[in-house]
Amino acid sequence: MPNDYDIVIVGAGILGLSSAYHLKKNNQGKSILVIDRFGDVAQGNTARSNAMFRNTFTSRDNLILSDTSIDFYLDTQKSGVDLGLKKSGYLWIMSEKQLSSSERYIQKMLDNKIELRTYDRQELKRLLPTLKTMFGESDESRLLKIPDIAGAAFGVKCGRLDPEKLSRFYSDGFRALGGKIAFNSNVRSLIAGVKEPLGIEGEPFVWQEGRVTGVSVEGELQGEIRADTVVIAAGVWNNELLDPIGIDGHVKAKKRQLFTVSAKQNPSLQALIHTTGFNNIDVLPFVILPKSGCYVKALEENNEFWLGCEDEFNRPYLNIPEKTLDNCKAEPSYYEQSLYPILRSYFPEFENAKPAQMWAGYYSMNTVDSMPFVFEENGMIIAGGGSGSGIMKGDAMGRIVDAVYREGDHAVTTLYGGRSYEADRMSFKNRSVEREEWVI
Repeated sequence: MPNDYDIVIVGAGILGLSSAYHLKKNNQGKSILVIDRFGDVAQGNTARSNAMFRNTFTSRDNLILSDTSIDFYLDTQKSGVDLGLKKSGYLWIMSEKQLSSSERYIQKMLDNKIELRTYDRQELKRLLPTLKTMFGESDESRLLKIPDIAGAAFGVKCGRLDPEKLSRFYSDGFRALGGKIAFNSNVRSLIAGVKEPLGIEGEPFVWQEGRVTGVSVEGELQGEIRADTVVIAAGVWNNELLDPIGIDGHVKAKKRQLFTVSAKQNPSLQALIHTTGFNNIDVLPFVILPKSGCYVKALEENNEFWLGCEDEFNRPYLNIPEKTLDNCKAEPSYYEQSLYPILRSYFPEFENAKPAQMWAGYYSMNTVDSMPFVFEENGMIIAGGGSGSGIMKGDAMGRIVDAVYREGDHAVTTLYGGRSYEADRMSFKNRSVEREEWVI
């Protein structure tokens, strides 16, 4: 009896949709179904993402995955498809210690033809006149241990895009090629079977070659859906499906929060949004401050800032988060006690600024090396571990999933622009990714 589909993909976030698009584009005779528990594309953590992209990496793997994906996004937007893409740049503002420790990494990136500019304190102050760079011996600066600013590095081929528009591009393209998507349908479990069934009660036995033969679904789509290949791209929920069948998903979830501050009634904040001199759209770049990894994102179309911090210590890991994000809430006290004191120290414009909105989501953290992965196991292809960079590497990841489907773990993938990449670098059997050195 034939299977229901050649390929079933679990997850309609950026990785699942990019994989679906490239799989259908390169295997047009194959029947492919995407299943997602939410009601539309990118309604999980993709929708709650900061949606930034950059190619400023020392790792060869990070560089090629991000750079080719960014090229694809840029060219897609140039072709007339609106991805909400703004090449505003990344600005790392650094203390003397950070600047000194970053010099060799910056030089390595320059040697790799990455577009980077550097600024000393005076140049930075000229571009950002209100930025406080020296703190002296005030009580607050001593309490917070706020470091003086020594300079900055600016990534040119960096910016932001709209995660819903990008996801919609992939889903529309996938469906135009004949692919199907089932929303409001929860994959309860994977179906364990064997490569060569004997029809004996109790299969699979340990002496048989076991494989996943489909998924069990509830919701608008119900029952058992059989497939030759199952692609798991459910992000932080990968373990929900993989743990019960004894496969390590190599991810844990970590909560991230975003807060918005409106500039509509504040002329000094409006002026900060429309900072000139960094890019050709006259917008403040994405700014990473030297204390605690706090960052500032300007959205000129909404006349607002998004603010956040990638806190690590004392932020717990979750192996399997709840099925929805209903209880994943931002913490007002986190803004007030952690973000705000640092923010106003560097940018006095934020004095007395209160969040207008706030939300939270999860990073799918690969706790092995913080690098993404794609690997085959027991009739499945498992993709994930973006660790906060799923969108910026999403197109490359989808192409790698397609190559692994067609040629196996040892496939050599042709990424956008013609650059090749060995897929098994991202597997776990032959993993050889180069870890990122420049982490500030």
